[in-house]
Amino acid sequence: HPWDMMGKEQMGKYWLPWLVGMPAESSRAICSVIFGGVLERLPHLRIAFAHGGGSFPGTIGRVEHGFNVRPDLCAVDNAVPPRDYLGRFWVDSLVHDADCLRALIHLVGAGRIALGSDYPFPLGEDPPGSLIESMDDLDDRTRALLLSGSALEFLGRAASDFMEGA
Repeated sequence: HPWDMMGKEQMGKYWLPWLVGMPAESSRAICSVIFGGVLERLPHLRIAFAHGGGSFPGTIGRVEHGFNVRPDLCAVDNAVPPRDYLGRFWVDSLVHDADCLRALIHLVGAGRIALGSDYPFPLGEDPPGSLIESMDDLDDRTRALLLSGSALEFLGRAASDFMEGA
């Protein structure tokens, strides 16, 4: 989860460090993992990023284009294209917008989106999962993955692990 946002001194007004800085930090973290070859060196690493991956999903085209046209700057530590990593890490569902969540599902798959709450912070969703529950166009399988299945897979656990008497 991002915290010490870049540029916060220049974004003092309008709560911009939290509205713009945090999504940018998440994108920077994902790009650093990809460009740094972290998942090539640690192929079994399970890693998750907050806030739906921040601004990364909306900039994947730009990131990949930069990777392709300036490999001398972007591909210095890893020659694997950024888009190849979609689905190799998890993000949370906390995007506050049904269209954004649909796009995220299309981009990384529901199996890589875990329920996000941002508790106890003011940008959290109360109750957690209310956006997912409000989306009538999600099928039961997708809804189940978003509400619990993806998180269980990330943790390597089963729902029965959390049932009384199990």
